[in-house]
Amino acid sequence: MVRHPKKKEDDKPNADDNTGGNSEGPSQTEESRLKNGLNKLFWLRVGMGVLAGALSAVIGDPFVSYRVGLGFGIMIILFIVSYGIGKSMRIPIPSTDKKKLITTGYGSFFLMFIFCWILVNTLIHPEVGIPTIR
Repeated sequence: MVRHPKKKEDDKPNADDNTGGNSEGPSQTEESRLKNGLNKLFWLRVGMGVLAGALSAVIGDPFVSYRVGLGFGIMIILFIVSYGIGKSMRIPIPSTDKKKLITTGYGSFFLMFIFCWILVNTLIHPEVGIPTIR
């Protein structure tokens, strides 16, 4: 078996250093601001996915053929709105990671959209798809 090497002595804070280990203070603050901003954006997208799914289920008649296109149109519009809100939050994203503003939470947004669309549609229209037994 191979053991992992111990941390280098250079990584430990020096006791003789008068800075008190605050040499990374501003970068940690900026990193925490980045994480907090991305967390807020993630939960915003989850909420917008729920809203998009509920709106898509409520709007329209269940027997109309263009309803699917309308639902996905609502989803796309609300995702663009969430991108605009995320951009206005001024999250300190490095220039190398500008994709994070788009990619943060898009999977959860889509899955919550589908889940809520099906759930609300089933609750609103329970008679559709259930044959009556005589």
